[in-house]
Amino acid sequence: MIRVNLLEGTAEHRVSVQKTKVAARRGQQIFMLVSAIVVFLIAVGVDHLWTNNAHAAAQADLAREEEESKKLEADIQRKNDLEAELKQLDERIKVIKQLRAEQKGPVAMLSAINERMPGGQADFRLDAIVQKGNHLQIIGSSLNQQVIADFSRQLEFSNGLFSGLQLSIEGKEVKLDDVSDRTEKKEPEKKAPDKRDLSAKDAAAHEADKKSDTADTTRVFQFTIDCDYNKPRAEGDKPAAPQGK
Repeated sequence: MIRVNLLEGTAEHRVSVQKTKVAARRGQQIFMLVSAIVVFLIAVGVDHLWTNNAHAAAQADLAREEEESKKLEADIQRKNDLEAELKQLDERIKVIKQLRAEQKGPVAMLSAINERMPGGQADFRLDAIVQKGNHLQIIGSSLNQQVIADFSRQLEFSNGLFSGLQLSIEGKEVKLDDVSDRTEKKEPEKKAPDKRDLSAKDAAAHEADKKSDTADTTRVFQFTIDCDYNKPRAEGDKPAAPQGK
């Protein structure tokens, strides 16, 4: 009769089953580990790819912004240059207007004075015209005080060129010889009598007449007109608007 050792077969079978389970468990663990590594690598690759794309996009945006910024800086610089040029042109125009006004001023002043000087046979002479800033002083003389008054009155109607007129007149007694060049009237020359035909009395009377003639005097009026001279404005200038109180 054959005997079979069931215990030993059972033990070997258990060991084999146990090894199989252990191997299967290790295989599962290795598979899970490999799967996790693969998933991690895929995630890292996707993240790296996305990061690179985002970085490239950011670089492109930065380059575009820098280019636009350079364009804006160039535009701003050109704008500043244009503003500087316009400012220089304004300054030049202002200087030109000022020069024109200064050149026109004396001409207008002399023309206005000349237009208002007494005409005809009136005895009138201007000795000096002195200008200090806006202040003007007209100095002259005349044998007729009314002629001076009329001349001063005429200056008042100068369209604002002269303003604030103040007239001062001073009369002086001068010899006729000193004013002989002021008038066109000349007395006929007196023929000296022949001394041979004169008696001693007539000669003395003649000498007395000569002394009397040289002693004759007349009254000359020296005048001074003080006023403010307002320069004519250049074309395009406008008078300043009055400020409200």
